[in-house]
Amino acid sequence: MQPLTSIIVIDVPADQVWDIIAHQFGRIGEWATAIPGSAPVTAAASVTRNHVLAGAPVAGRVCDTGLRAVPQVTETIVAYDEDARTLTYQATAGMPAFVTLARNTWQVKPLSQVQAQVTYAGELETRGVLGALAKRLLLARVARDGRYLLEDLKHYAEHGEPSPRKRRDPVADGGPGSRWVRARRGRDRRHPREPADCALVRADSGLQAGRDAG
Repeated sequence: MQPLTSIIVIDVPADQVWDIIAHQFGRIGEWATAIPGSAPVTAAASVTRNHVLAGAPVAGRVCDTGLRAVPQVTETIVAYDEDARTLTYQATAGMPAFVTLARNTWQVKPLSQVQAQVTYAGELETRGVLGALAKRLLLARVARDGRYLLEDLKHYAEHGEPSPRKRRDPVADGGPGSRWVRARRGRDRRHPREPADCALVRADSGLQAGRDAG
């Protein structure tokens, strides 16, 4: 399938944006709304040496998803170009069995000395009956979550702090609405909050079944 692509213009230098995306790859949980937490993976950790690329700041990252069925997803950098300011990573652990590929590419281009264009492209492939049924929903969420992710990045790069969406997230910050949201999710587990970046997509009520079926 063709990658689903989102583009945004950010009013800071390209090197500053690239530093957040690439050099701070393991810290996405600090600014992406739907990722409660994240940590870098070094070459000596669980990512195999076949996936560690020369020049990449880290081998990958582990993201907390906030989902009971898939609590963590490991993402590995599979392509990296410092000069061109582009990197590609894909989920290598933690995804349900019916998702055969979840891969994303970032690219940062300077528009001027104080402005950059960021492109984010997501790819998703599934297999089996469950994957076919879930794919349309998942692709829609890939497109939506890509837009949200870029908005979070823009605010973080331009203001040096997480976006209002990230700061007011009722579950992440334990704010006044958190009890209502948790109660609602307890009643309707078919529609959990989806991670925007790490692992891209989940399969609602069929997710755990998909993992077991693999």
